[in-house]
Amino acid sequence: MAENHDTAIKCPPFWPTVLLFALLLIAFLTLTTFFFDFFAGTATVGFGMQPSGDVRGTGMFFLYMSGYFTSLIVTLPMLKLRRFWTATAVYLPFVVLGFPISYYFEWVREHTWAAPWSGLGWTIGFLAVGLSADATFRFMSARWSDRVRAVITGTAISLASFLCTLACLRLVYRAPYQSGPGTFQGLAYFCLPWLLANSAFGGYTAYAIWRRT
Repeated sequence: MAENHDTAIKCPPFWPTVLLFALLLIAFLTLTTFFFDFFAGTATVGFGMQPSGDVRGTGMFFLYMSGYFTSLIVTLPMLKLRRFWTATAVYLPFVVLGFPISYYFEWVREHTWAAPWSGLGWTIGFLAVGLSADATFRFMSARWSDRVRAVITGTAISLASFLCTLACLRLVYRAPYQSGPGTFQGLAYFCLPWLLANSAFGGYTAYAIWRRT
């Protein structure tokens, strides 16, 4: 009798796997944040300014450029582990380590947040992205193939990231929210479809890697 595909899956240890992909996510997002929002900021001078007012470029622009690899890094352990909370756990070290850094730069140094606890909005936002990915993967129809589930999950990760970013930009900062040309929202007409398409491909790549390992 042919063995059921789901029962044939051998899952690796949960926490070592989560920690490995969490470190990959931290390394990747740290590099892309500094490159696109700081080092490459002068290339986006015409797009607008970040909320602090003294850093040129479109704030959170790195999100639009990082969808493929973010979805790949988060979706792959979900396929490997097959456990709810996997994506949320992968994001957890990023927000735990990132909060004090953000607190120093955004509140102590630049005083851009509306209040000292405003950074909790970003913390909740990133955890909500992970939870959205977990819920998407869990509650899709079991009749759908793992390839379809991975593609949809990868897309859901970036869609949730986009929505949480919009919410945080509206609620966290002292400066009035900007939605005109050159702002994060103002670039969405082109960058959001780009983000979702790349994220879907990132989910597919995660599936392809998982099938071969």
